[in-house]
Amino acid sequence: MIGIYIGLDVHKRTVYVTEMNENGKIKERYEIVNRDESWNEFIQRYRTCEVEIALETSTSGKYAARLLRDNNFSVHLADPSNLALIFRSAKKNDREDSYKLAKLLRIGELPEVHISSRETDDLKTLVRYRRSLGEESTAIKNRIHAILAMHGIAIDESDIFGKRGMRKIEEAISKMTAAENIVMSDMLEKIIELNRRRQMIEDEIARISNNNEEAKLLMTIPGINVYSAAAIISEIDDIHRFDSKEKLASYAGLVPRQSQSGSRDQRGHISKNGPSMLRFVLVNAAHMAIKYSKRMKIKYLKLVKRLGKNRAIVAIARMLAETIWTMLSKRIAFYDEIGSLTEKKIESMRMRSLRPNV
Repeated sequence: MIGIYIGLDVHKRTVYVTEMNENGKIKERYEIVNRDESWNEFIQRYRTCEVEIALETSTSGKYAARLLRDNNFSVHLADPSNLALIFRSAKKNDREDSYKLAKLLRIGELPEVHISSRETDDLKTLVRYRRSLGEESTAIKNRIHAILAMHGIAIDESDIFGKRGMRKIEEAISKMTAAENIVMSDMLEKIIELNRRRQMIEDEIARISNNNEEAKLLMTIPGINVYSAAAIISEIDDIHRFDSKEKLASYAGLVPRQSQSGSRDQRGHISKNGPSMLRFVLVNAAHMAIKYSKRMKIKYLKLVKRLGKNRAIVAIARMLAETIWTMLSKRIAFYDEIGSLTEKKIESMRMRSLRPNV
C-alpha cells in the first residue's frame, strides 16, 4: 500500500514539495533549492518510504524525474497540456501546482507521459544531434547552390559535394570576387567539418546499436539504416507500451484529425502529435519502401490516384508505423525483406562499430 504521494513543482532554482497521505490529507509542504545537496537530502528522507512522486514535464522536471528514477523511486511525469484542461483555475502558484500534482496522482487521474530508460535517453541525444548536423549542413549547401546559380555556374556531378564536386567548386570560386571567395571557402570548410562530426556520431550510434536485435529487425525494411533504426527505437523506447499498431501510428502523429458529431464525421490532416523525429524518419523511409516493397508500392499507387503524392506517402508512413509495431511485438522481419540488402546494412553497422573513438 502506498503511504505517501508527493507533488513536485520543479523550477530552475527551486522545487516546491507537497506531501499527501493515502486519505488526501496534506502531511507537509516545503520548498527546497534545486541543487544536488538538496536532492540528496530529499532522497535520503524518503528512501525507506512507500512513495509515489509526480512532477510536470519540463527541462528541470525531466532532470529531476531521471535523478529520482535512477534512485529507484516510482516517478510519474505529467503532461502539462492535459493538466491545463483538468484544472481550469485562475489560482496558479508553486504551492497550488504541487498540491494538484499530488492530488491527481493519489486519485489516479494524473495525465502521464512516458519516462524512457537512460540507455534510450542517450541514444535519443545522439540521434537528435545527428539530425541537427544534417540540417546545418543542408542550410550551408543551399547557400552554396544559390551563390553558384547567381554566377551561372553548374557543377556537372551527381553529388556536387563529393570529392570531385568539391574540387570543381573550389576551381569555380577562384574566379569570384575576394569577398565571395572567402565566404565560399569558409562554407566548404564547414561542410567538411560537419561531415566529420556526422560520421563520428553515426559511428557511436552503430556501436550502441550493433548488439540490438530490434535495430537489426528494423533494418530488414528497405530505406531504414542504422541511423533511422536507432531513431525509431529511441522514440518508441518499449514497444509493449503500445497496445495496438493503431496506437503507435497515433503516437507518431500519422493519423488524421477527426471531428465527429451525430451523423457528421469529418477527417482532416494528420494530427502531427508526438515526436517529430519519429514522423520524419517514417516519412523518409516511406519513399524508399514504395520502391523496394511490392506490397507498399501497390498500396501507394492506389492511394496516389485519390490523395495525391504527398498524402499518399504519409499514408504509407502510417502503414510503415503499423508494420513496425507488428515486427517488434512479434519479433519478425519485414515481409518484403531483401536479404542481400539487409546483410549489407548489418555488416556496415558492424564495421562502423569497430572504428576507434575520435
